[in-house]
Amino acid sequence: MLSAAKRISRTSNRDLKANSLFFIITNLVLFVNYIVQMSIRNFITYYNESITNYYQGYVIAYIGVAAVALCGVFTVFALFHESYSKSHADLAYSLPAGAKERFFSKLCTLVKLHILPVVFWNIIQFISTIITTDLSLKILSRYAAVLFLTELSTCLFVDLVVILCLVCCGRLAEVIYTAVIITACEAILPRCIVLSSISIFSTRGSDDIEIITDKWFAWSAFPAYLMDNGYSNALVLMLMGSSLLSAALICLLYFIYKKRDGRATGKPFVFTAFREIVLILGIVTVTTYVLSDPDNIVLLPVVLLSYLLIRIFSAKSTLTIAKFVKWIAVFAVYMIMIFAFNFISYLCDGFAGKPDLSVLTDYDDVWVWVQTDEDIMTYTSSYKNPEGRKTLTKEQAEQLTDIYIKALDSREKSFSDYIDCLKNRNLAGNFASITLYTRNSDDIYSDNNSIIDVIDIDVRLTKSSAEQVAEEIKALDFISPEQISYLETKEFYH
Repeated sequence: MLSAAKRISRTSNRDLKANSLFFIITNLVLFVNYIVQMSIRNFITYYNESITNYYQGYVIAYIGVAAVALCGVFTVFALFHESYSKSHADLAYSLPAGAKERFFSKLCTLVKLHILPVVFWNIIQFISTIITTDLSLKILSRYAAVLFLTELSTCLFVDLVVILCLVCCGRLAEVIYTAVIITACEAILPRCIVLSSISIFSTRGSDDIEIITDKWFAWSAFPAYLMDNGYSNALVLMLMGSSLLSAALICLLYFIYKKRDGRATGKPFVFTAFREIVLILGIVTVTTYVLSDPDNIVLLPVVLLSYLLIRIFSAKSTLTIAKFVKWIAVFAVYMIMIFAFNFISYLCDGFAGKPDLSVLTDYDDVWVWVQTDEDIMTYTSSYKNPEGRKTLTKEQAEQLTDIYIKALDSREKSFSDYIDCLKNRNLAGNFASITLYTRNSDDIYSDNNSIIDVIDIDVRLTKSSAEQVAEEIKALDFISPEQISYLETKEFYH
């Protein structure tokens, strides 16, 4: 009698022959991707030994990675067709093979059809790059690692989402729209939460907080976005972690897969908990996005309509008025919880706390921005000489930041102020902002010049408090004030 491993291997080989067309298509897509990338010479020749290298071909990489990942989507649909096709389900579940054999034989086939071709063509591209360029092995290795791991992590994440939806749904329509919802929401939800509940209420500069969410893209369907920020060892490690996490979760889906049988095929959702998770994910994502940009409030009725349609089409029994009212009530509870969390975040200053001023030191640059809701903006800068260094001493930095801390401590919180914060998300309202930073080079135009130390504080104030802060700043002898039209600045930033 054959062992489980041999049965899985034999079943996988049989499935590989039956789905050889997907293997051919995937390799053709990877071949075209290889030709395109090798044809664009500035992918490679732009690189140098500095730490500020950038991947110039990331736009093309988006297209190539998306095409390869899409091949994986169709492959997964073909391998797990018993999840949504009743005829295939009757055949699959009538065979003596158990859930473990069925599931892991499909994963082995997926590796052969989709993952191994990605590995193979990236090795070919790495060898071709070494042969056709004179750059150091260090640069080429990092370039190849980022490109390979970007493709691999994207493919594995997309495969993970599609397999999850196939395991938890019994109809093709539900598989498709839940996969789209999860893929989109998983990528943008962290940033939506940060923009709606942290940076908008925090005294920390938005760049300090929002840049953290960019790293989340490493574990999503869009890690190619990170190529725009250059390539580094840290990025390589993040992509490796993303790939390993997705691979591990795909294997763990077996424990969900074994709980379903042939009778589940044809049902909208095999597990109602999965439906609730998808609905909550969509509602939270859209609502936090609206809170981060209230101009898109029209999306709230859209998400309500989508929520009701999913409820209606996945209902197991006849729709009644009582059931419809219950769905509306559940939606209202979700919305109340989201807005309550958002208001608590406002009361807690975005959960970020006050800035740590114990790290203050001497600074090269200081940018001070005090704005009222009228047509005048006070903008002051001590950075007048591009060759100047340490233009702000530690004592002066403490004196300047004390003004902001006093204004922050005097701010009164109220529901009307909370609404004002949401309405005046961008350049509007009354606030004061200060940024102190030090560069690692005297030449501010150098490619190797970067900020190595920064203090960034934003404080939303009343009009009188903003004017008071402006007057106190103007009284400092080491600050040079300038008056710039608010309308001009608003036009510049928009």
